[in-house]
Amino acid sequence: MTQSTLLDPHVWAHPDTWSAAIDNTAARRTSSSRRGGGFWIFAAVCCIGVIALVLGIVYLMTNRRRR
Repeated sequence: MTQSTLLDPHVWAHPDTWSAAIDNTAARRTSSSRRGGGFWIFAAVCCIGVIALVLGIVYLMTNRRRR
C-alpha cells in the first residue's frame, strides 16, 4: 500500500509533483556531466603518460645505438 499514492491522479495533477520531478531530472543531468568531466581528465593524463613512455623508449634506443 506504500505505492498507492503513485496511482492517485490528484497527486500527479499537483504542480509541486511536476516541479520536484523537473528538479530531480536537472540534478541528475548536472551530476552526470560532472562525472563525465572527470573521466576525460583521467583519459588525458593516461594519454600523456603513454606518449611520454613511448618518447622515453625511443630516446633510450637511440642513445644505445650511438654507444
